[in-house]
Amino acid sequence: MNDSNIITKYIPNFVTLLCLSSGFTSIMYSLNKDWQIAIYLILIAAIFDFFDGWFARKLKTNSNFGAELDSLSDFVSFGVAPSILVYLWSTNILGSLGWASTLFFVICAALRLARFTADIYISDKPINSEKYFTGIPSPAASGLILLPLFIYFEFELIFFNNAYLNFINSIVIAFLMISKVPTISLKTIDVKKKFRNWIFLVFVILSIALISNLWITLSVIAFIYIISIFYTILFYKTSSL
Repeated sequence: MNDSNIITKYIPNFVTLLCLSSGFTSIMYSLNKDWQIAIYLILIAAIFDFFDGWFARKLKTNSNFGAELDSLSDFVSFGVAPSILVYLWSTNILGSLGWASTLFFVICAALRLARFTADIYISDKPINSEKYFTGIPSPAASGLILLPLFIYFEFELIFFNNAYLNFINSIVIAFLMISKVPTISLKTIDVKKKFRNWIFLVFVILSIALISNLWITLSVIAFIYIISIFYTILFYKTSSL
């Protein structure tokens, strides 16, 4: 194997480590109460998480090691980091109850990622993994648990800083992670060639929206994802009949 092939082989793992580093550094900023920077780092981790899989598919360097490393990175970046952020920002005033919701979210993230990794080696799955995820993926779950912060930063509505609201939100999202609910998988969407220019245009518009008004855009994306969960459940049940 030449030097270029060796470098190519480790590109996805390097990107995964960048994801892990961003997520872990987010915890430091949460401890310092730099809430927005902490969220930025989780968002950067999500970008790295997308591209490590993209590079692995394009370079055809998928490996069991990469899958395990990706799960460990996701656990820190989308399980531990956002739950610590929410705890320090809101639910800590509930004392042990607030910590219990944080711990529950982290445990569910670990269980969800362990199941996802184990499913790689299972051929007979109850839900078609080529079309759906089983439960909410941890990156999406981190976005949903942070949704009250997005709304709070944009509109400064104190209601969304309410500890009980965030406690309930954490518990519900945690349950959805380990549930058997089928959720949409963007990786399996096959865009026809004639629509690719339109997809690129949508990507450009989304990028502009994120730059011009980050919190509203993230909130809209989160709400669209919530709607997609209900749609996927109904569509899956209908197609299974």
